[in-house]
Amino acid sequence: MEADEEAHAGEPTAEEAHAGEPTAEEEGAGEPPAQDEHRRRRIGELLLSAGVVTEDAIQDALDVAAPGERLGAALVRLGMVAESEVADALATQLRLERAELDGDTELDPEVVSLLPMAEAERHDVLPLRLTDGILHLAMSDPSDVRTLDDVRLTTGVRRVRPVVTTTAALRRSRRRAYRLPVTQDRLRQRAARTETAAADVDTGPDGPPVVARLDALLAEAVRLGASDIHIEPHADGARVRLRVDGVLREADALPAGLQTRVVTRVKLLAELDIAERRRPQEGRAQLVVEERPLEVRVSVMPTLQGETVAVRLLPRAEELLGLEELGLQADDVATLTATMTRPQGLVLITGPTGSGKTTTAYAALATTDRLGRNIRTLEDPVEMHWLGINQTQIDPRVGVTFATGLRHLLRQDPDVLLVGEVRDQETAQLTVEAASTGHLVIATLHTNDAPSAVARMVDLGADRFLLSNALEVVIAQRLVRRNCPECAAPDTPGPRLLAALGVELSMFTGGALRRGSGCGSCDHTGVAGRTAIAELIRVDPALRAVLLSRAGEQQVLDTARGRGIRSLRQDALERAYDGAISLAEVLRVTPDPPWPPRLPPAGARGPTS
Repeated sequence: MEADEEAHAGEPTAEEAHAGEPTAEEEGAGEPPAQDEHRRRRIGELLLSAGVVTEDAIQDALDVAAPGERLGAALVRLGMVAESEVADALATQLRLERAELDGDTELDPEVVSLLPMAEAERHDVLPLRLTDGILHLAMSDPSDVRTLDDVRLTTGVRRVRPVVTTTAALRRSRRRAYRLPVTQDRLRQRAARTETAAADVDTGPDGPPVVARLDALLAEAVRLGASDIHIEPHADGARVRLRVDGVLREADALPAGLQTRVVTRVKLLAELDIAERRRPQEGRAQLVVEERPLEVRVSVMPTLQGETVAVRLLPRAEELLGLEELGLQADDVATLTATMTRPQGLVLITGPTGSGKTTTAYAALATTDRLGRNIRTLEDPVEMHWLGINQTQIDPRVGVTFATGLRHLLRQDPDVLLVGEVRDQETAQLTVEAASTGHLVIATLHTNDAPSAVARMVDLGADRFLLSNALEVVIAQRLVRRNCPECAAPDTPGPRLLAALGVELSMFTGGALRRGSGCGSCDHTGVAGRTAIAELIRVDPALRAVLLSRAGEQQVLDTARGRGIRSLRQDALERAYDGAISLAEVLRVTPDPPWPPRLPPAGARGPTS
């Protein structure tokens, strides 16, 4: 440490470099200048002293600088000075280290993880190295004292020393640094450094460790195949529930003191602001749970009792299912596969939230990915990062909506488009136009069944003529829970259940009605895993004519029925006949059908995939 201090003897800190600089109160009468303007004048003085720019150039840059834009960035943007000249001048004037960051610069992930990515981006900085409690911080504006103070408080280091670099090099290195693999051990160490300071209540020496408690919860969620973890506060603490096979089940109860610390731990992992508790926040994290890489999406929402946390466990791209693995009937898989080989057309996938629409859309895209096509997606949010597919995240805050994104994507020479959700008139019209002009488009909707999806597109404002010519397939789907193979036993349903389903027991003669009773293998739920059921309409010339004739939803439905469409209830009953799911599950998941269900002879039904 003494050697370090001697090596930097005479080198002022940023605070010392500001010695003698007038404070806002010393500036004179009137309102004190804003801190950003104060910083702009300071960096301008430094560049002026170095002879890099003239007073006129500085004034011109200040006049045209965008709100919040740094003076140096404005000067560079206007072509008055090069980035490297700004960095060299600042380093010389403040007698600070000047760093040339490039692809070969080695950064310690431990040091990088001291500062959450969101904070590094907000302040436009990057931790470089830690020496004897001194954090060397890459900055393009080392005169920003407020940033130095914020970083010191956030990281808990003894002191922060600026290192000057260019903005472009800083941002390239930061993107690379925060993409480095961060192991669970590193995350655990970083959380341990901040847990005590961030906790509101001490759980005492006998309280369970926060890190171990959350790790155990994540491990349990992975073991059960949960899709979500919910932490829900109440007056005495919080309850934790896992969504397994689409249903929430109790998993844990956190005492009041521990609940706040667990939420803080989750926010740290997702690079969220642990001090912000009044506003919603969203983030993502890459974890390692029992040697398995795991990506999660975190949403934090304030309530009267505290912050609720929803953690979505995202599937990895390598875990994507193919169409033949979704559980769809074999003829439905064949129809979708054939449709995805066509050069243009529209495929509508519909169903409520959580019905597996995105999984089916990805599986369909995977079949066409092998054909050498340019595949583009618009998603809100992007569920999984897929190598080789160009994915765009919807962000209305910066003007990227489904409509604006789709309009721009059509200029990107796409072959296949995925529109995450059709929500408005402009998106509906652009979707059918794209499908009519040489693009294969997959789009999702929120409707109860397949025929109503057509009416919904028209209601949204899609041109009926274009829709009737572009539409190839409409598929409505749900996810049903399969019977546990270990404890499923023959089932004899009661008259009330049969009446609710609109069927008679005699319809299942020769079938194998079964229902799980619960065992250790299925965590005593009687179900294990889910499969998709579907209602698929293939649009043929006769149906196109009906759509073009301005027919109502009922006429579309009658025409589709005449061509052998299976309703969702019908498909589910066939699965129950074969013993894959219970009749109680059929009633829980499927809407009332538009016509009485019937069961064809077992030999006449195609097998499921």
